[in-house]
Amino acid sequence: GARIRSRGGVRSASRAASASSRGPMPTVAPGGPRDAPAGPERRAFAVHPVSRRDALVAQGTHNVDQSGVTLRHPANHDARLTPFGEQQCEALSARLRGDARVARVALVVTSPLTRCVQTALLCFKGRVAHDARFVAHESVRETVNFACDARRGVDALSSEFNSSGVDFSLVVDAEPDASSSDPDPLWRKYVDVVGDADTWDDHRESCDLVSVADRARAFFAWLETQTEREVAVSSHSAFLRCAFSWGHAGGVRAAPEQTLRFVSGAFDENDAATPVVTYGGDDAFEAQMRQDWDNCELRTFLVSY
Repeated sequence: GARIRSRGGVRSASRAASASSRGPMPTVAPGGPRDAPAGPERRAFAVHPVSRRDALVAQGTHNVDQSGVTLRHPANHDARLTPFGEQQCEALSARLRGDARVARVALVVTSPLTRCVQTALLCFKGRVAHDARFVAHESVRETVNFACDARRGVDALSSEFNSSGVDFSLVVDAEPDASSSDPDPLWRKYVDVVGDADTWDDHRESCDLVSVADRARAFFAWLETQTEREVAVSSHSAFLRCAFSWGHAGGVRAAPEQTLRFVSGAFDENDAATPVVTYGGDDAFEAQMRQDWDNCELRTFLVSY
């Protein structure tokens, strides 16, 4: 997760954003030039160091091979935390007891994937402000590659977590049609391109990281419209790796070949590579934020709007 200190990502984050922007430009798609569809305004959001935290690991069922049941197996659809992962979240929660900064958090944003909602509740419930909002947001979900990354429908998620105070009103299911009744619009987006899990057993959105970067931009832009200044974000390692490394020297670590980069619309390569965040020339802070994230790791930073 990430803890964001607002206006001024477990994995923890803080919020304060000057931004630069560029409009979409024409590009060359595989096979030759063509007109690009209108695309998102790409902004780079400024982040700054506040403090650092130690890391803990929260284990999900997709992280372990249980008698051949791996992250690709249908049994791990929208994977949950393992009992060991729950214990690790509870350990972090205990460490946060009495933390004045966490106690001021007024908004907790979580990916709608089950393991992330569990992490947000186990780590932050009873530690943040008593009237803090818990909000599920599609933009901070994990890169969509395998069964563990697909989510359940809103009704199922709400049925399990509404009693814990999680608001799923920003999460919208795809409408069923003749080809699919799957409620997850991001999963269906890639099924339409490469086929279902039986047809395509390789990376999907990780081969289209420009779309992941744009999701991160969408989240920071949404955060700018919120009134809370202290925010906690429960997200995922691959998503955060992309958000904090996209457009920077060396690129996103361990990224596969970007064979699906034109799925969401083709843009000038320079525009598509606009960083999601900038570090103000602080090389040590950039190196720390671009390190791989462990599940349940807490990092604090300031976003300046």
